[in-house]
Amino acid sequence: MVTALDKYADMKPNWDYPVIIESHINGIRTKEMNPNTPISYDEIAEDAIRCWEAGAGAIHAHNTSFDLMGEDAYKDYMRTWDKVLQKHPDITWYPTTCNNLRLKGDENGLQHVPFLVEKANVRIACVDTGLTLFATETDAEGYLAGPEFGFNYERVGSQIKMLRAHGTPMVFGVYEPGHLRHAMHYVNKGLSTPGSMWDFYLIGDYGLTATDPIGTNGMKPSLESLYYYLWMIEEAKVKHPWYISIWGQGALDDTSILRRAIELGGHIKTGLELFYDPARNPTNLELLQQAQEIAREVGRPIATPEEARALYNIR
Repeated sequence: MVTALDKYADMKPNWDYPVIIESHINGIRTKEMNPNTPISYDEIAEDAIRCWEAGAGAIHAHNTSFDLMGEDAYKDYMRTWDKVLQKHPDITWYPTTCNNLRLKGDENGLQHVPFLVEKANVRIACVDTGLTLFATETDAEGYLAGPEFGFNYERVGSQIKMLRAHGTPMVFGVYEPGHLRHAMHYVNKGLSTPGSMWDFYLIGDYGLTATDPIGTNGMKPSLESLYYYLWMIEEAKVKHPWYISIWGQGALDDTSILRRAIELGGHIKTGLELFYDPARNPTNLELLQQAQEIAREVGRPIATPEEARALYNIR
């Protein structure tokens, strides 16, 4: 019997759209992890401009404090993005959520997004559809420690309702297969927005935030993991485009997963928010250029900003 994994393993390269390669330029990683990580307002602005001008289809960025919420988060973003937008007013970019551990009452972690939609050319937003434990360290006895991240059903529902009201495309961050099943509920109920997308997280030994090889969540970076996610979205009633992001495992040596995703019609999210390798310190630009070179080797065209905006349903 031919399995779903066999189906995708045997599939010939095919695509119906140029590949979009996004740059995710920063997150909660630090300069101790990689001295090229942009931290200050000016550094974030410079990397955003640099990657956009080098052909990134979109820029994803955090502000300088994950703990800021609502209008405070918006104002902090704007200390970077006023500079970027002065040079590239049409840039495609989108922010992250806020720290879920600080939310109260009916706050959903995206209260800053309407401000950015109105003032800063933001047309896309993240929806992380589940709770995840991030291992960041172990104690002397080997017991894991780290924060809880994510949003419960009520807050995810509130995020989706907000983004539907604005017609904003949703990036469904899929950290685990259960996150995909959660997001699929909304997609199959017709509650996603045009331009929304799947983001399949493939999570290596260093996880999303650790500097020791203690990654304990998510699907490992492998072709089998990619094929499993593709099998799962066969049930989706709306065929949103899909992306992969490889976290916490240096992708400069083994490019087979990036290559296969590009061959099978997927898109790529890359950058220093994702990347960690204790032996390597690439820049955001280098990671973008690597993915672009793989696309050229595969023979798949790289999406122009206009083509990327069309797939995101941005007009």
